[in-house]
Amino acid sequence: MKKVLQRSALALCVLTLAGCGGGDGNQLSNSGGSGGTGGTTDTSAKSLEVSASSRQLGSSGDKPVTISAIAKDVNNNVLKDATVQFSVNNEATIEADTSTATTGVKTALLTPGLENPENRTVTVTIKSGTLLKTLDIAITGTTLVVDGPARITLNTPTTFTAKLKDSAGKALANETVTINSSLNNALTPASGSGFVTDANGEIQFTINAAVSGTDTISVSALGVSGSKTLEISGDDFTITSTNSEIKVKTPEAISLKWTQNGIAQANKTINLAATRGEIKPAQIVTTDAQGLATFYVGSSTAGGTVITATDASTGLSTSLTREFIATTPANLNMQVEKELLTPESSTNVIAVVKDAADNPVKNQVVVFNLEDTVGGKLSSSTATTDSLGKATIGYTAGNATSAKDGVKISSSLRLTDPNASPVADDYINLTVGGQGLRIVLGEDEKITEEGLFYKKSFGVIVTDSAGNPVKDKKVDFALVPLAYAKGSFAPCGVTLSDGTLSTKPVFVQTASCASEDTDTDGLLDAGEDLNSSGRLEPTNAATVTNSAVTDSDGKVLATVIYPQSHALWNKVRLTARILVSGSEYIESTDLVLPVLAADVGSCDISPPNAVSPYGVDASCLTKN
Repeated sequence: MKKVLQRSALALCVLTLAGCGGGDGNQLSNSGGSGGTGGTTDTSAKSLEVSASSRQLGSSGDKPVTISAIAKDVNNNVLKDATVQFSVNNEATIEADTSTATTGVKTALLTPGLENPENRTVTVTIKSGTLLKTLDIAITGTTLVVDGPARITLNTPTTFTAKLKDSAGKALANETVTINSSLNNALTPASGSGFVTDANGEIQFTINAAVSGTDTISVSALGVSGSKTLEISGDDFTITSTNSEIKVKTPEAISLKWTQNGIAQANKTINLAATRGEIKPAQIVTTDAQGLATFYVGSSTAGGTVITATDASTGLSTSLTREFIATTPANLNMQVEKELLTPESSTNVIAVVKDAADNPVKNQVVVFNLEDTVGGKLSSSTATTDSLGKATIGYTAGNATSAKDGVKISSSLRLTDPNASPVADDYINLTVGGQGLRIVLGEDEKITEEGLFYKKSFGVIVTDSAGNPVKDKKVDFALVPLAYAKGSFAPCGVTLSDGTLSTKPVFVQTASCASEDTDTDGLLDAGEDLNSSGRLEPTNAATVTNSAVTDSDGKVLATVIYPQSHALWNKVRLTARILVSGSEYIESTDLVLPVLAADVGSCDISPPNAVSPYGVDASCLTKN
């Protein structure tokens, strides 16, 4: 009976391990033996669970997919310290969430990648030790559609538009689109950029059908495709006008003709539309007995227009591209891509011609003239304005530097009478100098208070080798800890060296210590923790403006912000850097973080930095 009781007690002890001195419940997952006989604990992952917040990821990337992973041991206990690695293919991007590195559920965010809105499937790989799992995620939402008439006629160029957008409806610019006709009818892009989307994510192209029947226009880009089916009839349905360029405020007659197999299509109602300008007398015309109709289009503004005529009953459509132009110049304004050039560099010089209503004036000849002392040259003495009213030439600087605004380029409109005063003229000044070779960093005596913090401003001026200010130059700033001090403020009433009593708090420094971060990498390396505090001293007690861009005077401001409690106890180095053609130019200044005089000048208030955050001992080898 005694043996039975002993065996029962032993069985109960095994089932209630913690209650019998066997440790906590976690020991139930150990794979070794019991009783302290040399067993080992297996903490490696034996299973890996993975999931995704969604199996579809929008191509815009504005809503990332969260990938989650849990590593477990042989008894399905979650292993918080297990290492989990995430990766993805097909040019997508995955970023592990470091805040979950020591938790049971590790997560990572999946996005399509920068500027990669292509519809595609990507495979996410999750690995822990020898365990590996994969998840397929579909990147979707990019759309491509074709807009245009459903019916066109033979030998009549007709405009269609392909529109490319991501999952958030954002236009996708500068993307190549493949466009085909099932009947091999001629397709021509409307612009000189080819079949590449513009800033609105669109491509305009024309179809000039030589083959009748049912044609399918197919488009594809970024893993998505679209199509439009249209009927190409044997009708002769056209609109024409005498002038391809129409003067603004001067209505142009547009002639419409419709025959079918040589038979005039009389009494047909035709709907009219134009992307720019006004159609008169109405937006509907009716063909006469000869299948003809006439209407007018005019505009008060310059620019291109597409005029469309569509049969109200069948949807048969045709279009005509024309341009409204201004012809009476009133203003000329010069522009330049770069006002500051290095020797032997170039820039475009642009003269913009507009009429009194601010319309760009096309086909105007602009005369350019140069005055400089550095051997520069113009690419041409004349240029003709385009549809935007722009006449463009190039200027190349010589191999010398000029004074500020030492190069003058003037322009005027060429007139029939060379002796007459120009209708409009203008000029612009350039400077030829070195690149940003000089940088000056300065300060004043002022600091300001903002809550618990002090703020101090520093000024930077960037000039070229000729002393001219450099505009739009990025300046990078950095703060590096140099040293720290120990000590405290003695209270009012202490005896000073001259025998008098103090009437304000007295700064008492007991030790001045160099920064422990000797290689300035921000990491605690072997041999750097001199005071055995377990961290680097001093801390990064201040922040500074990350970067800023110089204004027209070549100047920029940087602001240093730091807690009031660290004033006088930290010494830092402020550095300003600029990068020019691969060369780095640096200016720096060292300073002890200052305190506001009013905060330490009275016995009525306690200084905000009364005791050094690094202690008061006289040795740098202690942490107190």
